Amino acid sequence: MKKSTQLRLSAGSLTVALAMVAAPAFAQDADVTVDTTAEEEAPPAIIVTGTRLNANPNLESAAPVLSVSSEQIAARGTTRIEDLTNQLPSVFAGQAGEVSNGASGTSTLNLRGLGSVRTLVLIDGRRLPYGSSQISSANLDLIPSQLVERVDILTGGASAVYGSDAVGGVANFILKRDFEGVELDAQVGFQQNGNDQDFFENVLAAGGQPIPDPALDGLEYAFTGIIGTNTADGRGNVTLYANYEKREQVTQDNRAFSACTIGNSTSATSFGGAGCVGSANFRLFGGPGGFAFQEEDGTIIPFAGGPAQTYNFGQRNFFQRPSERFTLYAKGYYELTDNVEMFMDLSYVDNSSDAQIAETASFGIGAYSINCDNPYIQGTPGLALTDIFGCTADDIADGNIVSGISASHRNIEGGPRNSRLDNSAFRIVGGFRGTFADIWDWEAFGQYGQTSDTSVSTNDFVVANLQQAFFAVDDGNGNVVCIDQSGGCVPYNPFQRNADGTTRITSDQTDFIQGVGIIIGETKQLVLGANIQADLGEYGFSSPFSDEGVAFLVGVEYRQDKLQSTPDEISRIPGGGFTGVGGATLPVAGRVDVHEIYTELQVPLITDRPFFEELVVAGQYRHSEYEAEGNNSTNSFATDAFGVQLSWKPIEDITFRGQFQRAVRAPNVIELYTGQDIGLANLNQRSSGLYDPCATANPDASAAACANTGVTAGQYGNILDVISGQTGAITGGNPDLIPESSDTWTFGAVFQPTFAPGLIVSVDYFDITVEDYISAGIGQQTILDNCLATGDSTFCDLLQRDAQGSLNSAPGVGFTLTNVNIAELTTSGIDGQVAYRLPLGGGDLSLNYAATYLLSNDFIPFPGGDAIDCVAQLNNDCVVPVNPKYRHNLTIGWDGIAGISPSLTWRYYGGTDNEEGASPEIDDRMPAVNYLDFTLFADLTDSVTLRGGVLNFLNEQPPVSSSSGAPLGNGNTFPTLYDTGRTFFAGINFEF
Repeated sequence: MKKSTQLRLSAGSLTVALAMVAAPAFAQDADVTVDTTAEEEAPPAIIVTGTRLNANPNLESAAPVLSVSSEQIAARGTTRIEDLTNQLPSVFAGQAGEVSNGASGTSTLNLRGLGSVRTLVLIDGRRLPYGSSQISSANLDLIPSQLVERVDILTGGASAVYGSDAVGGVANFILKRDFEGVELDAQVGFQQNGNDQDFFENVLAAGGQPIPDPALDGLEYAFTGIIGTNTADGRGNVTLYANYEKREQVTQDNRAFSACTIGNSTSATSFGGAGCVGSANFRLFGGPGGFAFQEEDGTIIPFAGGPAQTYNFGQRNFFQRPSERFTLYAKGYYELTDNVEMFMDLSYVDNSSDAQIAETASFGIGAYSINCDNPYIQGTPGLALTDIFGCTADDIADGNIVSGISASHRNIEGGPRNSRLDNSAFRIVGGFRGTFADIWDWEAFGQYGQTSDTSVSTNDFVVANLQQAFFAVDDGNGNVVCIDQSGGCVPYNPFQRNADGTTRITSDQTDFIQGVGIIIGETKQLVLGANIQADLGEYGFSSPFSDEGVAFLVGVEYRQDKLQSTPDEISRIPGGGFTGVGGATLPVAGRVDVHEIYTELQVPLITDRPFFEELVVAGQYRHSEYEAEGNNSTNSFATDAFGVQLSWKPIEDITFRGQFQRAVRAPNVIELYTGQDIGLANLNQRSSGLYDPCATANPDASAAACANTGVTAGQYGNILDVISGQTGAITGGNPDLIPESSDTWTFGAVFQPTFAPGLIVSVDYFDITVEDYISAGIGQQTILDNCLATGDSTFCDLLQRDAQGSLNSAPGVGFTLTNVNIAELTTSGIDGQVAYRLPLGGGDLSLNYAATYLLSNDFIPFPGGDAIDCVAQLNNDCVVPVNPKYRHNLTIGWDGIAGISPSLTWRYYGGTDNEEGASPEIDDRMPAVNYLDFTLFADLTDSVTLRGGVLNFLNEQPPVSSSSGAPLGNGNTFPTLYDTGRTFFAGINFEF
């Protein structure tokens, strides 16, 4: 077999959380966590995540670290690292290729569910820059997946060691150091779903929607080449890496559970309490005369809602965005002298993807005006549109203009909205490291990173052009023309249809009212740093009860993050230049500079004594001075981060450990300096099917409660419900933000019994509290619920209805949700890990288990407010919308004979409750999900290895909920967490 035993065992595991180092990555256990072949070739120094001190092979870390091997990455069958890391029990959903509505074009990592901005991502211990000008979280696309030696996941605060952002934890991607030879790799995969789901087929049939056939889709393939060589004198190494990968789209209409947008319904067009609720802005007209709907033959009838009068907008969204990525990476080092080494990394990535969502419309209840003599609204069959719009006979005769009308039609003729997301990044790291006076190790480095991103949005309506096209008259020759013909205006006619059901909207009409929105952004990061460390035992600094010396480190660092985002003129129009965006996209520009000094100390108190094999205390401290500047404002603040750990090993078999960490996160440029404007927010659907409890003729809330929210007596019982749950919001930055702080406690034990070689068991308790949490306001659902219940101006002043009493998205309507340091987030739980390996049948059998059990996950939206319980609950005001109480991965692998290594993985996600749910199938409870994955490696020769597998081979369907809103929710579920089908993959690897 061409690989070491450990590598073949790792290759048998599908799931990253089940590394052979189920216990923390102890320094002396490096043969378990690191490729033993590489260990023989590499220098003895070992990178230990969670400290900058060089690893002492006789001492163990007190911080729980989960390590993931490169073979597990290959065995998972994915071409993207984020698809792999999202399977860790401690990782929650973030931006990924499954996100379409609200996609940033990047891939993010969210440890402990605290938000991706609170997870620090490193490559070889060095931080990554902002992912793009739209999101400050690091972009995992920068990581060269096949060059990764291992991934270390350290959960909990680590700001004292690594600086700002390490509140939820650190993901450190350690790259191969001494690669020698040539490696070529190719892989292909696709998804399959039989769509045999009786319940959802019945829902689709009741709503008159097509039932999808069995699907084969989502083709993805990747090609990788790595070449490396050691220098002739053996003092250095250079490694070059190139990767190309492409992924094809999966749309929601290809899955039975997502082929229509589902909500609670008991109407005649529903089934089992669920129906295809869709969006009511499909051929919807309204004004002083009420609301009306246009049937296919053009007849105008009263609006009643339901599948027959709504549009199935969900079918157009991507479950998997089509994407293409090209990556280059080069790294090397050279020992200039016996005591000085030079190192450098160069990387470049170019990633393009498409985010597609449903067709746009002339959104906005009461947002438009029309001239009453517009020929298109005269003599309509059924109800008269002139009556609906409130046009009197005199208004029609005089050509008067009436305002506050609705004239919404989905742009079926123009096609779905699409955003082309291009993101490229360049990063260079270089420096020197060495030793002097035998015991002093030093390092000085610099790094520069730059990202460029472009978003090009098409098929959306330009508000000004749409309004211009509504003002139309007869030119006297029987031709309908725009009153204002500037810009080549063509009148828009969503008001009439042909008797056979075909549209009268032409390409000339859509060409005039559609526009292109462009946003160009750039981020830059500069980091300069140096540190020096020593084992002070050489100078006599050691405990009288230990032969190990005191380890000491001190360092300095300077960092600058700059960001600029420039939208086009249409995109930045106040209130929104496009109908389907929900508000203006404003320019952002600013920078944050930070000067830091940090230190670490490790003191072995007692070693090699009875009941004290080891007793070690360690501590870290970092002081940071920040200066922020942007939008003609400045801000400055200072932070202190510190930590202390204690590790006690009474006997060889067991280690007890504990730590406290004070971590910080400084506000980033986006949070500080994004301009304030109208955006979109989602409300929860109630058991009655309503989003607004004051809506429809049968409101959920009383007249008195609704009056608290601004509903008048005349409006009560006559309010249109919020369409698709999307309301408006005033969002934006706040230059007066202060840093967040968090306290992390962990306590645990590691059991490695000498009577059972190969067995490792660890259990750790964690408790994290984040204060001064930067939140987008109190939260729309919290504002609405508290205003209804109390009438307190603290909440009610943050809510604004329109002139008809509706909360439907429109300029000036909705909730105030600007950034503030107001919230608090706490989470606690237990991590358990087990790894066991034993000989069996001529090979080695391995069993690996990793799990997280959440004890609490509470979000307090404002001081003194009630905590929102986010454990196993669906709630739009939680940082992560779905948080299973219990998650685990269990892998059984066999490193067998004849080069054959199979493995089986069981992934488990606990169920979640939704108290508002009415239909047991969709909302009462999202049930627990069990996924079984199978993979097989086969060594054809010493140089050629085949691999293949099936992920979710039982084709378990994902839980469905009507509360699965954007951006992490999509297609009635959460595709970044749950599988949307069965995945097949196969690959081949050549090593020379």
